[in-house]
Amino acid sequence: MIPAAEAIERLKSGNAEFMAAMQRDGSRDGSSVQIPVPVPGEVPAQKPFAVVLSCADSRVPPEVIFQQGCGQLFVQRVAGHVVDDFMRESILFGCEGLGTRLVLVLGHRDCGAVKATLASADPEAAEIPFLGKVRAAIHPAVEACQASYLEATGSQQTDVVNDAVARHVQATVEAVRAFCPDESTGLQVVGAVFDIASGEVLYLD
Repeated sequence: MIPAAEAIERLKSGNAEFMAAMQRDGSRDGSSVQIPVPVPGEVPAQKPFAVVLSCADSRVPPEVIFQQGCGQLFVQRVAGHVVDDFMRESILFGCEGLGTRLVLVLGHRDCGAVKATLASADPEAAEIPFLGKVRAAIHPAVEACQASYLEATGSQQTDVVNDAVARHVQATVEAVRAFCPDESTGLQVVGAVFDIASGEVLYLD
């Protein structure tokens, strides 16, 4: 069982490798991406050192961002990293069944689910025919940002979105802490935001 502090350092180290690879040989088609792969003919053991709850956005693959191979991360992905009963049971299995001591909630800048939630307050905006339940789940965390989002333009609007992303990550962290084992077991639930442009994972206080 890997302690939470060590798990965080592993993730940070892997992300540093990913950012270095972006600078060294980044490509627009993803052809330069490399992650550890298993030995042919062998079934790798499932011994993840962290549970990662992240958005389903195709630009945010945790195994790549943290440079981890098969069996190293127990990844849960859904639009807007919202938590429902199925996600709750899956996270608990990672903690209690697989013995991980770290749960990372990973949001990301330019999150479409968060932007859709912010934009839904605009009475003149076109009706969004999807993500209804996801937007409803995100709304309480970002409601305070909606007026600013509708008034802002350009880079200011981007700043509001990123603030809302951080708020939603923190709200998800609190939701996960509410049902996870007590921290006296050594379990930690932390939040972070992935900067798609730079490749950096920024941890929230």
